[in-house]
Amino acid sequence: MAVVRTIVDKYRISDLDTRVDFILRNYARFTKMVEGYEKCLSIVIRNEREHKRRREHGELGVRVQTSNISDVTANTAVENVSIQEAIHEGDYNTALKDSEDYFRHRAEILTLLDMRDDYEIVCSQVESLDIDERELLERYIVAKESLFTIADAENLSPEAVKSRIKRTKKIVKEGAMLFMEDKYFSDEAEIELKIGA
Repeated sequence: MAVVRTIVDKYRISDLDTRVDFILRNYARFTKMVEGYEKCLSIVIRNEREHKRRREHGELGVRVQTSNISDVTANTAVENVSIQEAIHEGDYNTALKDSEDYFRHRAEILTLLDMRDDYEIVCSQVESLDIDERELLERYIVAKESLFTIADAENLSPEAVKSRIKRTKKIVKEGAMLFMEDKYFSDEAEIELKIGA
């Protein structure tokens, strides 16, 4: 059995219910989490490329610049940006050119793409709520206000606030899961999931 190493690995093996819960739990920082992972993954891929180039050229250690023609720092920055853009767009062929762990990184890139799509689906469901429901939910999942703070401001009991938030999350979750089921379990997606894409 494969070792679950990262949030991306955990997300990939999670069912839809768990995915929506994860997005709602991390709603305020979800895009930053994905972007951070993309950035780290691009660094890993760039280093894999560099190690492979060194091995192919018979270099054993740290690269020593032999001419004054190229700007190694600029080349590295450009390579990082191109890899990050390819990862963000889901273009794994470009991102993984000369990568040493193609299949694992391909799965990570495809999962990151799914994470972004799923987040947009959940966001659309939050946006479709009545304004009162949406504001209450956002105070809890975005502003991270406590039940007691919200209850105090709304002149409600903490139990009433908890109940409203739970009911609102259920509405968001049910709506998001309908779209996610269509996304993941259409005939083509079912075939891809069975193949392990």
